Amino acid sequence: MNYQKLKKHIIALASLPEDHSPVVSAYFDLRTPRGQLERDLEGWAELARHSFRGDERTDFEDALEEVFDWLAAPPPARGAAVFSRWGEYPFCLPLTFNVPLDTGFHARHLPVIYPLVELKDRFNRFVLVVTNSEAARIFEINLGEVSETLLAERPELRKRLGREWTREHYQNHRRHRDAQFVKEKVGVIERLMAKRGHNSLLLAGEPRFVKRLREALPKHLQARIAGEIRTGATEAQVPAVIEQAIQSFIEQESRESLDAVRLLDQAVRRGGLAVVGLQPTLEALTAGQADLLVLSRCLPDSDRESLVRAATRHDTRIETVHDCELLERNGGAGALLRYLSPIPIPQMQKT
Repeated sequence: MNYQKLKKHIIALASLPEDHSPVVSAYFDLRTPRGQLERDLEGWAELARHSFRGDERTDFEDALEEVFDWLAAPPPARGAAVFSRWGEYPFCLPLTFNVPLDTGFHARHLPVIYPLVELKDRFNRFVLVVTNSEAARIFEINLGEVSETLLAERPELRKRLGREWTREHYQNHRRHRDAQFVKEKVGVIERLMAKRGHNSLLLAGEPRFVKRLREALPKHLQARIAGEIRTGATEAQVPAVIEQAIQSFIEQESRESLDAVRLLDQAVRRGGLAVVGLQPTLEALTAGQADLLVLSRCLPDSDRESLVRAATRHDTRIETVHDCELLERNGGAGALLRYLSPIPIPQMQKT
């Protein structure tokens, strides 16, 4: 699963019309033993099935059985989401990810999509460049999945020393090749980020080569650097570097979420392009007025679902926020707006 496919699935799920048959939305942390997941699902189902009667109950049981069937032989993955509905308009949509999800289950007349929205926001996608004296490799990290391309590999020069060249000739040629090597790396990074629309770049590898690459990047790419990992870059170290890069990116995303809250606060204090509170935010989203939804994870499920569904339908950017008292004191949600609202905007409460 990559970022673009997940985005399309979220849009499709958010646009699904409501039906009298319930949708089972099941999220799995597949690092948990399958037997435990099956027991968790059955325990939840024992309580949930009492909420339905007649045809709804029958459709719930059929949808639930489809989830159990999928769980009996899941493909290799770290996380999964399975959506199932029977009745007049049946469908089943299993999604798997290379990143974990919190296990949880829901049965409502619309699919629960907030965990997917949060996953897309937290993990997103970025470019990682791992460099050392011999080669540079580029990794696109896309929802925890990795694709690799060899950027550049330094040609062997030392064997020509003493056989064809003097030492001075060798040193001059090496400096030239060093410069060309760095220039080639920069060119490939720049083309890739422009073509794929990446907004974040992480640099990793031996410290002096990371420093050299950073300094060689044009300013617009330097501004996209989300972090550096200065460590070894041997073949054996690359998997650990990738895991460290993913964690570093998540931490950077958390800082950006808090920055979004500060921007929201500043806009509200200036009486500008922003609203806070559940109802004003939902109204702005529904009207297509919002440019960015800032949303606390601590909101009740039903409120989160209403907000992310409205934002998704209007292709509004979403920033999910964890543990932010300022946002939670102001209704747990707010939005930066595209244009001014005729309705007076309340100030964010500081205490």
